[in-house]
Amino acid sequence: MKLSKVLFSFLAVIAFFPFFNPGLVSAQARPANRVLLYTSVPQQLATAFGNAFMKRRPDIRVEIYRAGSTEVGAKLAAEREVGGIRADLLWLADAPIYYDLRAKGELMAYISPEAKHIPADLRDPDGYFTAGRLINMIIAVNKEVVPLKDAPKSWKDFPDFGKKAAMGNPLYSGSNFVTVATFVKKDGWGWFERARAKGVAVVRGNSEAADALAGKEFAIAMTLDYIIAGLIKKGAPLAIIWPAEGAISVPSPIAIIKGTKNPDASKAFVDYVLSKEGQEFLVKQEVIPVRGDVNPPKGQPSASQIKFLPIPYEWAAENAAVIRERFEKIMLH
Repeated sequence: MKLSKVLFSFLAVIAFFPFFNPGLVSAQARPANRVLLYTSVPQQLATAFGNAFMKRRPDIRVEIYRAGSTEVGAKLAAEREVGGIRADLLWLADAPIYYDLRAKGELMAYISPEAKHIPADLRDPDGYFTAGRLINMIIAVNKEVVPLKDAPKSWKDFPDFGKKAAMGNPLYSGSNFVTVATFVKKDGWGWFERARAKGVAVVRGNSEAADALAGKEFAIAMTLDYIIAGLIKKGAPLAIIWPAEGAISVPSPIAIIKGTKNPDASKAFVDYVLSKEGQEFLVKQEVIPVRGDVNPPKGQPSASQIKFLPIPYEWAAENAAVIRERFEKIMLH
């Protein structure tokens, strides 16, 4: 997986409080044993992971602001204009944000002792960000709405399901933005023009797409593997299809903001994310690990076994505004 030159993406982190308003406590005002994480990781997973970290390090408190990657990106931009970024840590699924922050000199280089266990192509060689989990955009099917044998086996066939199909909104979700950019760079806008003509629905994000699928509002959905695996574990009649062309595999990275007033606590959190213990915790939540010495969730492939489409991260970063504007015009108007 070519991350070091074209990808270096993101890492999904997580924290303790169900919701934290960083406007209440600035980075400058927080004591050294508290860190503020901005993340797009689903709230339940973020809370659970934060609790696990704080059990290991009771001397450190993790506070969280959770929103979609695009909303977090907008928040970073707004904070930059009024005194600087407040977060200590960033864990998202939107590569352009990391490229932009790195270019602006707003990420702190840190090579964790645990990074040696992460494949070199899944980490920035200078330590600006390191993949901490692998999330995969796949085709999910509700087997009670459409027989598995009749479900699409490729991205090419997905739009043919029209109003029975759903996808997340790249104006909100970073992983959906990366997916859109990958499709467009490879084949242009034809896929989306066909999807709109046939009535494919756009919902807010991956969790909303998965929940609507489980609720039989749709027959198929473009969404993330671990969310569907978690619903299957709870008894939902869903199945994961790995598209013939390849999944959109996003190494979700963790990064430290250069302006952090709590570097030691921030480093400790990164270390835990990349540690064997941290990765094994993520596996229990059906997330595919990035460490080779940690087995994937039962029934799921390892990172090295996944066929994936190449993701044009730098191109997506350079064309982010145009991509979002064109998607909105085609799919939402």
